[in-house]
Amino acid sequence: MSAETAADVANLAELCRRQAERRGEERAFVFLESGVVESASLTYGELDRRARAIAVRLRSLALPGSRALLCHPPGLDFVAAFLGCLYSGIIAVPAPPVRRAAGDARHTRLLAIADDCDPALLLSTSDTIAGVRAVLGDRLIVPLATDTVTDGESEWCEPDQQSEIAYLQYTSGTTGRPKGVVLTHAGVLHNLDLIVRGGSRPDEDYGRLAPTVSWLPVFHDMGLVGGVLQPLFLGQLSVLMSAQSFARVPANWLRAISRYGAEIAASPSLGYELCLRRVTDDQRDGLDLSRWRIAAISDEPLRASTIDRFAARFAPSGFRRTAFFPSYGMAESTVLISGGPLEGQPVVRPFDSAALEHGHVERASSGAGARSLVGCGEPDPSLDVVIADPETRVPLGPGEVGEILVSGPSIGAGYWKDPVGTERTFRAEVGDRRFLRTGNLGFLFEGQLFVTCRIPDLLEVDGRQLYPYDIEATVVASHAGVRTACAVMDGTHVVVFAEVDHRYRGTSQDEIRHAVSVAVHAENGVVLNRVALLSPGALPLTTSGKLRRAACRSLMLGDK
Repeated sequence: MSAETAADVANLAELCRRQAERRGEERAFVFLESGVVESASLTYGELDRRARAIAVRLRSLALPGSRALLCHPPGLDFVAAFLGCLYSGIIAVPAPPVRRAAGDARHTRLLAIADDCDPALLLSTSDTIAGVRAVLGDRLIVPLATDTVTDGESEWCEPDQQSEIAYLQYTSGTTGRPKGVVLTHAGVLHNLDLIVRGGSRPDEDYGRLAPTVSWLPVFHDMGLVGGVLQPLFLGQLSVLMSAQSFARVPANWLRAISRYGAEIAASPSLGYELCLRRVTDDQRDGLDLSRWRIAAISDEPLRASTIDRFAARFAPSGFRRTAFFPSYGMAESTVLISGGPLEGQPVVRPFDSAALEHGHVERASSGAGARSLVGCGEPDPSLDVVIADPETRVPLGPGEVGEILVSGPSIGAGYWKDPVGTERTFRAEVGDRRFLRTGNLGFLFEGQLFVTCRIPDLLEVDGRQLYPYDIEATVVASHAGVRTACAVMDGTHVVVFAEVDHRYRGTSQDEIRHAVSVAVHAENGVVLNRVALLSPGALPLTTSGKLRRAACRSLMLGDK
């Protein structure tokens, strides 16, 4: 199936069915246990049969339009269950697998999702479903171990009427409780096609693309689209591994890219940084990354230093800096808004720091007073991107920093059962059109979208608009004992929370605080109101490893 043909299907279930008809005996998914050994695989035909069997069972347990929590451990059971929901008209709700350990952040996320979407079904595997039920408590949810559903596919028939809603994608919760973005079949298919247009050569042959390799959790937007739906859209082999196996041995991800000759692999910046810190020279020297054509990278913010250091470190393995594909997106837009350029050098431009602090965009020469920003690509022509005043939503001029607003077919339908949040976020009026408020500040320059900061994270000091990421980078560089940091506002003052490595327990805390304060004042021109030192792992993170900044602010209450 060509990308053009795939774009013509009516829904995601039809997409899978067509791929099964054309590629029935080809492998669709492989899972690497511990990031190394192929422990499971599915052909397109096997995936279609399993999805149909699960769909038949789901229809016997709940009505179309009901929600099903998918809490599978890493593996391929999630993929079959997710498609089973699509085949049955049940609305899939990807959720994190849970561990038995008390206080696991995933427990909190799972409970918040369950409270929000009121699921009728809980889908997991036979060896984990009891543990998930225990976390959910006495909620009236029907459990189904999808790995035990082995027959019944012949009884499947297409729903009389397919729901417009494909699944609910819950946000990461970096600024508060996770919210369920309502994603339609049409919107997801549009975004999949958009991704193809942004990452394909004009003469691309879609007969059988090289595999993709992903360690990203499939309950997050980037992992679900990049590791499951996009390969399905293109008929690629998708090689999956768990985030835990990647975190333990980051070289496993690179080894899989080398072993399978993958051309596409994506990660937020933290994945590339982990490779830089923990992949040894011996591990690197055994890699062949010469076929890696698109190394998608996204984060808040994108740092040129990450791109430069990774490209230099793995150049001996055949990695090319031009493979980097900076991108920007969010769950509310399915996943991708902009990205690129394809097979060209990432766009890095120096801007005047003082001007940016006052919301203005001025090109600068490299050196003192300049801040280098990485462009996140050109927005797809099917999307309308406007830079607007965050308060009035009046469009700003080309030399101004403002909130990024987006309109187009990929944008979600709203937040599940949240009309107030939907109106506030998805219904911003500019002229006679409605736009998604991304909550991100940024600007357009030379056709590229530059993203600077999330609005709630902005540090406003004496009329200056400062980015917390800059101050946090200064803090980490100020003393060898500081592992990571978070900068937040306390009224009109900036407060820093810094995790200190256990090896520096004997170091005077006053010494570390002094080093942090002096560095931030010298580099960022900010007098810190307080520097709180924490043990490693104390800063609250999302399940994707991002700082939960709203929760970080609450740390101030316990620190005073």
